[in-house]
Amino acid sequence: MKNLLRKNSIIPALRSSKDVDAALKIAPKCVFVLESSIESLRSVVDELKKRGHIVFVHADLVEGLKTDPSGIRFLVREVNPDGLISTHKSVIENARDLHLLTILRIFLLDSQAFRKGKQLAYSVNPDFVEVLPGISMISVDDAILKEIPSPLIAGGLIKTMEQVNEILSRGVLAVSTSEKSLWER
Repeated sequence: MKNLLRKNSIIPALRSSKDVDAALKIAPKCVFVLESSIESLRSVVDELKKRGHIVFVHADLVEGLKTDPSGIRFLVREVNPDGLISTHKSVIENARDLHLLTILRIFLLDSQAFRKGKQLAYSVNPDFVEVLPGISMISVDDAILKEIPSPLIAGGLIKTMEQVNEILSRGVLAVSTSEKSLWER
């Protein structure tokens, strides 16, 4: 997975059916389904996977899904994503137990939020940590980046290729963005 992200370091962040339609037209890569409904999620994931995409679903943002162990098992059995994204320890742990790839989302809003996110990352050992807002990765101290034990993804407020390049030059593995103009770069 790390090799795929190194080759395709811009991850489409899909929030609407228009975003899904746009993702179906690009070369296969990793995609994040950030907002969805339990009613339509299976067909969305199926279509994206048929196109060759590796699909991560943000479990916390699936309308109609309770993210308890039964809900996560249902999501895996009925929707079959390649991985799950969450801000919650229990979701990441349940996903790992079900052999899914995991992305823990943490927020770099202030030192307290970062400290809590870092502790959570050490506690659950996800495959990747996504730091939000991703644009903050341009100015954050290098020492802070090294404190996170998992490969980093930057997500949020990234709008230009210059921002992408600067973030990636800091050792971040990939960026997620809803900016469609960046998806095929």
